[in-house]
Amino acid sequence: MLNKIIRFSIFNRNLIFLLTALLVVAGIYSFQSLPIDAVPDITNNQVQINTVVDGLAPEEIERTITFPVESSMRGIGGVEQVRSITRFGLSQVTVVFKDKVDIFRARQLVTERLQNVAADLPGNARPELGPISTGLGEIYQYVIDFKKKKKGEARTLQLMELKSMQDWYIKPRMLTVEGVAEINTSGGFEKQFHVQPDPKKMASYGIHFDEIVEALEKVNRNVGGGYVEQTAEQFLVQAVGLIKNKEDIEAIPVKTLESFKVVTIRDIAKVVLGKELRTGSATFNGEEAVMGTIMMLLGENSRTVSTRVHERVEEIKKDLPADVELITVYNRSDLVNATLGTVEHNLIMGALLVTIILLILLGNMRAAVITALTIPLSLLATFLVMKPLGISGNLMSLGALDFGIIVDGTVIVLDNCVRFLHNRSQKLGRKLTAEEIKEAVYEATVEIRSAAGFGQFIIVMVFLPIFALTGVEGKMFIPMASTFAIAVLAAFVLSFTTAPALASWLLSGKVTDKEPRMMVWIRNSYIPLFEKSYKYAKITIILAIASVILGIGLFMTRGAEFLPQLGEGSFAFHMIRPVNASLTQSVEFQKKADLVVKQFAEVNQVFSRIGTSEVATDPMGVNVSDTYIMLKPRSEWPEINGKKRSYQELTTALVDKLNVEVPGQTYLASQPIQMRFNELLEGTRADVAIKIFGPDLDKLVEYAKKTQEVVSKVQGAGDVEVDLAGTSPVLRIVPDSKKMMAYNASISDVLNTVSVAMGGREAGFLYENEKKFPIVVRLDNDFRSDIELIKDLPVGIASNTVVPLGNLSNIGFQETYGSVNRENSNRRTAVLINLRGRDTESFVKEAQSIVEKEIKLPAGYYFEWGGNFKNLNEAKSRLMILAPVALILVLMMVYAAFGSVAQTMLIFGCIPMALVGGVIGLILNGLPFSISAGIGFIALSGIAVLNGVVLVNFFNQLKAEGKTGKELVLEGTLVRLRPVMMTALVAVFGFIPMMISTGVGAEVQKPLATVVIGGIISSTLLTLIVLPILYSKFESKMVGKVAH
Repeated sequence: MLNKIIRFSIFNRNLIFLLTALLVVAGIYSFQSLPIDAVPDITNNQVQINTVVDGLAPEEIERTITFPVESSMRGIGGVEQVRSITRFGLSQVTVVFKDKVDIFRARQLVTERLQNVAADLPGNARPELGPISTGLGEIYQYVIDFKKKKKGEARTLQLMELKSMQDWYIKPRMLTVEGVAEINTSGGFEKQFHVQPDPKKMASYGIHFDEIVEALEKVNRNVGGGYVEQTAEQFLVQAVGLIKNKEDIEAIPVKTLESFKVVTIRDIAKVVLGKELRTGSATFNGEEAVMGTIMMLLGENSRTVSTRVHERVEEIKKDLPADVELITVYNRSDLVNATLGTVEHNLIMGALLVTIILLILLGNMRAAVITALTIPLSLLATFLVMKPLGISGNLMSLGALDFGIIVDGTVIVLDNCVRFLHNRSQKLGRKLTAEEIKEAVYEATVEIRSAAGFGQFIIVMVFLPIFALTGVEGKMFIPMASTFAIAVLAAFVLSFTTAPALASWLLSGKVTDKEPRMMVWIRNSYIPLFEKSYKYAKITIILAIASVILGIGLFMTRGAEFLPQLGEGSFAFHMIRPVNASLTQSVEFQKKADLVVKQFAEVNQVFSRIGTSEVATDPMGVNVSDTYIMLKPRSEWPEINGKKRSYQELTTALVDKLNVEVPGQTYLASQPIQMRFNELLEGTRADVAIKIFGPDLDKLVEYAKKTQEVVSKVQGAGDVEVDLAGTSPVLRIVPDSKKMMAYNASISDVLNTVSVAMGGREAGFLYENEKKFPIVVRLDNDFRSDIELIKDLPVGIASNTVVPLGNLSNIGFQETYGSVNRENSNRRTAVLINLRGRDTESFVKEAQSIVEKEIKLPAGYYFEWGGNFKNLNEAKSRLMILAPVALILVLMMVYAAFGSVAQTMLIFGCIPMALVGGVIGLILNGLPFSISAGIGFIALSGIAVLNGVVLVNFFNQLKAEGKTGKELVLEGTLVRLRPVMMTALVAVFGFIPMMISTGVGAEVQKPLATVVIGGIISSTLLTLIVLPILYSKFESKMVGKVAH
């Protein structure tokens, strides 16, 4: 079948050229519409349930809302984990589903369960599902502010105006952009009209808080009176009572006294522009501002959507008032473009180096050009298949493509064609005719087809187990394995169709296969080395075995991490203040921290989100902030002591300076995408999380602080912080039944008074065209912050009778926790650790042994180690099963080809020889083992086997011709020296740009490239020396067939 395809391609080459041209056009079109991203989206399949509850303490919300909602989620099919976080005024339950569950189906199942539990929740609690977004969802952030910033109360009015502009003008226009799921607003103040009653005046008139709310709600409306027909016309009837301005509110009657005096709002309260009780804020370069975060819809492409958003932002900028500016502070497409630039640079440089190597080793320009053409053609074929398979072009899917490996088959085919044409023309002693060239190319391709095609199938085969990976590692590496396999299969097809067709057209009949100087030098160097090794065969074999044992030993000393961290070109600092810090205090801290960070010459701009945003996708206490530090391009960084700082050195310098200039807060240093992934996957914001589970919050905090103390001493623990830090005071107003009986008062009278006076109650809206602003009844801040005045609040117990709150209740402070975390029905806290200068595995092993020795937990309490370490262990355990499966498949393929156990084992001996170089490569580059390096080792085993197959197959051919001993292996190796060296060198040079690259995203590619380069070098050296010696020494056992 393959022979027929080869013959058809050579003798109908015009048709093949036409089909190839169509492939080029289709590939270019596919690339233009291919989704492009920085990294694959590894977020798990989750649904967030947010419930906003005004005024309740976290432990109360946990008991009345979080626990019932959590419990209702049990038993839903496909649920992997349920976790929650409860903070002041907010409950968030996250339900994590298996990846195979459709997100819309998952949301439907959650909604059905919520309907069942809704009746059991407090009256004002309304659970809502979070936006359909992912860890890569926050694709764009912008800040709006006045160019001239005022001070004091005037600044508050500016922030109010900005928030109104964001809510009613910018946000609606942004939501119309295709692919946007939600826009989350942080900072600013919602414009509200506050009715601030005077408790003394209220008491003098005997007016209750409820009566004020009722008065506002009663009049602030329009009613319709239907229509009236008059002769041939009709008109509508409408009674208008809507409040238009502050004066209308003041004139509203509240009560008519027995003296017929009408008490209005003006008589008992002030009406002012007020601020809501915020749970969060935002800053930009040391000033409070209003920030918008664009959330991308699940399944959309971040580069496409962020580009659309940016275009809309540019449109909106033109229509803003002259004194307002809209500044883009984070645009995901910048990172994607930088990452794509790295991939593009590496691919182009790799392709260029591969072409140069082919030219040097083949010594035939036309043959080198034909082989080099396979590179863009196989890449275009890959683009053609990627989109239908739903694979985006990103650092992982495109970053691992090594054209050297991909064109291996074509290299072997073209080398044989050049050799065959040379031999045929020499044999005939004349220039070959066009038909003779076609026949010669056909025969040369058929002769080598098994070694070329078989080798490429082996490379695809070793990648097959990667498709069995699941979870995070599956999402990360399956796109890479897919594109690699597609590219190799495309190159396989091209090497037996387009390549021989081009060879029959471009290679001339007078081919003088004059050996290039480089090959002459390699051959002359190789012969004496082989002679010496053959002479001392036993020593050579012992050295080879020793090197393999040494390689295994060195591998055991390497630490491990899940994935090298992608350098995003920006930092995200999680800043934590004392748990009882107010929002105002937190904002002041943040402004100072922003200004300290901005002093660094490497920093372009800095912005922060404090507390919880409008949509609680990311609930934080008001004492906590996420600070995003956007860095300048590395080319603009200043040199310090003769060199530029590394990212790690800059992180350390930032933390040290902040600790000195803004004491009283702690830091977890990370990067925007990395931090969001950690949080969504594990519920924590750190690389390593030591979770402690148990029922009692006090004990959990005690054990967490002990663990923090112990772990901080372990080398490599950069930032160590406890996520459940401590308690904050709560003013509890508890109705006293005995006191209430004396006044014939009810509990609801007390609760309603506290709810309206302290928390505030909305009593309708004031409309300005399509905008609406809440009218809120609440005491002013001076009253609310004075306990003695709170005790004198008037509680209405009859129509004209009020009693001070202190006479009906007991008022005092208690301590409560700022947040309560739960996971799989248990309370938990966590010690969060971000590592610096050390790999994950060795750190965790050391930390685990120390924690187990020094901290003994009582019954009902237990530790769980999460974060990257958990992902690493899961991936390693899967690879430990899958890698041997791949090797067994290859073993079976080799045995099927050669029919000899001895030859199969000999070829397989190339794998451990390759692993030695891979390990040495990691050591020389100072890299730990990672899943990225693990994939490199898998690819390496395929390449190593390929070289063995090429040599052994030719040895069998020579043996069939009657050659034996040293003559057989030396002649066989010398004939196959060029294809072996070419396949090795093109693979090495294809990966060199990845290994030495310093662009954005290079960190992820480096381990893979390092392993393959080191492994190919050792494998080639050992294959060319040890394999022929072993074949010769055990020749009697080497009874195998020539693979066809």
